[in-house]
Amino acid sequence: MLVKNLPNAEYYTALVEIIKAVAKINKDANVTLKDRITTLLYVDTRAVEMHRKLCKEFLIGASRSKSFLPSILAYWTELSNGYQLCLRQLQSSKNSQIDAQIERVAIRALHHQLSLIKWSALRYISADGNTWQQAYRLYQFAEQNGFHGKAITMYDQQSESTTGEQLLIQAAMLHLAQTDNLLTIEIEAIHLLLARLSEGIKLQNTASKSDFQYVINLDLPAPPQLLRRGTLGKGCRYWSGDFVVNRLADLILDFDQGIPEGFKQALPAMDTPTWRNLLQKLSSRWSQDGGKSMRQHERLSSTGHAKVEIGFEKIAHHLKVNRNALQQDESNDDWRVNDASEAGFGLTYLGRSVESLMIGRTIWVSSREHPGQLCVIRRVQRLAEGGTRVGVEVLGSLPLPVSLSEGGIDDSNSSSGLYITQTNAKKGQRVFLIPKRLADNGRELTFAANGKSYQIRILHSNAIFEDCQQVEFETLERL
Repeated sequence: MLVKNLPNAEYYTALVEIIKAVAKINKDANVTLKDRITTLLYVDTRAVEMHRKLCKEFLIGASRSKSFLPSILAYWTELSNGYQLCLRQLQSSKNSQIDAQIERVAIRALHHQLSLIKWSALRYISADGNTWQQAYRLYQFAEQNGFHGKAITMYDQQSESTTGEQLLIQAAMLHLAQTDNLLTIEIEAIHLLLARLSEGIKLQNTASKSDFQYVINLDLPAPPQLLRRGTLGKGCRYWSGDFVVNRLADLILDFDQGIPEGFKQALPAMDTPTWRNLLQKLSSRWSQDGGKSMRQHERLSSTGHAKVEIGFEKIAHHLKVNRNALQQDESNDDWRVNDASEAGFGLTYLGRSVESLMIGRTIWVSSREHPGQLCVIRRVQRLAEGGTRVGVEVLGSLPLPVSLSEGGIDDSNSSSGLYITQTNAKKGQRVFLIPKRLADNGRELTFAANGKSYQIRILHSNAIFEDCQQVEFETLERL
């Protein structure tokens, strides 16, 4: 046994050592099938709680948690590879009998492989075809041996059981949720939601007469999709779209009474309006047209470089320092404009600082054709070939940087704000962005810009972004 008495404390350091041990086992061709299975199952069982702690800390944005990501992914990768080695050894052996231990090996392998797909979504990366293909082969192993629909408890300390069929459907529906413009909190919530939604769904070997079905082709390295005409083949597995959206409709009714008990464990926690908003998004994206009918504005192709600043404070600072600069001469080769519509832009980012590209964060975009646009990031997709696609919604043009203080004009502890006049706002209503800590209803502030100062009162919040808040205000007096 390579790993014994694994420590509960210092779980990050311990997990790194565990991953190294598993990688060593995977490279050792002399390990017998029995020893490989026993060791991997033991190590996985002892390490799973450590790994969950790392995942939890990463998802809630705990201090230093970004450094956990390589280990989080390596855990699933090495164990999935190790379990797949076990199954290959089994298939090449003379005695290839399937027992409960082998079933657990297969279900854990499938879970870990599909977890890599989920965590690709959490990082706005489309899982490559090979990652899907490995998952499909694991499911086919279960299917060929007749236990794909059998409820299996992956870890003895767990009360819940799941089937290979459920795991595959959950990953498929998460992909079909079009996660590139969802918050990480929403992606994690969908994962929780699908554990309930997938119950009772069965994969079929033949398509039904319904026009609304989803399909996976187990023989191709490609993700699941809505059934299109001609999508047939021996490796195709189908399930009903109507069944999924009907179950979702029932859940929406449940949420009208508040958050059901089983969903209060969402990580991080979500309030009832956020849950309802997510459910409405899913009802469109999982619909028969895949949410295409939701697009309200035609996109027109556009080319050219752009100057970009990301984040409320950075934007405010940049605009204060460069108020008289010619923005179109400050374009950055890292940013390119791909398309534009009435509502926003499609951009491509070629740089490496992708961590700052968070959905819901403000972004300022200025190009020759579209100078000084204040926007919000709505979609992020990291491309396998390099670069990141970024979709943004325009709030308005030519934002004015303002200073905000609570103690009067001479208050040295002023904060930044961004103001767009009604004329320059995209929806014809003025836009006022301020730090979240100042956004309380009824709070009075001194608003200073262009050499003039006003006493204002915050009335209510219009929108909450990742890095600031949009509020409505009334002017009390000029100072």
